[in-house]
Amino acid sequence: MLLVLRAVGAMLGRIAFWIGIRRTVTTQNLDRAFPDYSEHRRRSIAARSYSNLGRVFFEFLFLRYARNEKVRAGLDIVNIEEFLPLIQASQGAILLSGHLANWEWLALGCALRVGQPLDVIIKNQRSTIAERFLVAMRSRFGNRMLDAGNVRAIYRALRNRELLAILGDQTASPEDVRVPFFGRDVPTFEGTARLALATRAPILFLQPFEITSQGYRCRFMQVPFDDLTETTAESVRELTARHTNVLEDAIREKPEFWLWQHRRWKHAKE
Repeated sequence: MLLVLRAVGAMLGRIAFWIGIRRTVTTQNLDRAFPDYSEHRRRSIAARSYSNLGRVFFEFLFLRYARNEKVRAGLDIVNIEEFLPLIQASQGAILLSGHLANWEWLALGCALRVGQPLDVIIKNQRSTIAERFLVAMRSRFGNRMLDAGNVRAIYRALRNRELLAILGDQTASPEDVRVPFFGRDVPTFEGTARLALATRAPILFLQPFEITSQGYRCRFMQVPFDDLTETTAESVRELTARHTNVLEDAIREKPEFWLWQHRRWKHAKE
């Protein structure tokens, strides 16, 4: 079933690319990120990113109805034994990632792998039907949804030693802290850095790097900040830059996994 869904999704993704759905945005983003690449290479990444996006959308059907053990087996975290003691011993932890590969599978599978539900930071969807589907999919194995605007509940979750799941690559407002991303200063949400500095919860970046027949293979990477001891504006900017750099490295390794179709450089300085 999974392989069929993936094949259909990848095909429809390619059709969306050839039709031109958000192709201008995708092309502009790739031009900005990889100016040294040939046009042919950037176009190849664009086409494969559409295949990935179509595959991801159809995998949502699998994630919504597949059995617990199938979802769990589909997320192979190669260094989980190294990081489990840190997760279990920490005063809460921030599990960070981006719109890489199937980010929804990362949240569902990671919770099953570590044996503890996640508090997933979300923004409400515009479509009521879509929102109901996503919430049902995201929460079916115990994960809880926290609204991004509910700062008090987010801090309380970390103080209760819970695991907070955040996507760190969404477009921020011009007023947010600016850090380098593919060579340009872009506004970036500073909430992850502020949470970590205030609570001392570790930041663990979950990076998918390979598609498998069952799902995805990924790895944990810790974002260090022991040298940042206070929640100052400079510390917030520095830690935001550090975890953004980890994200950039992950994208550079597998650029076709990322969501190039959104306007991440919307408020970037030229």
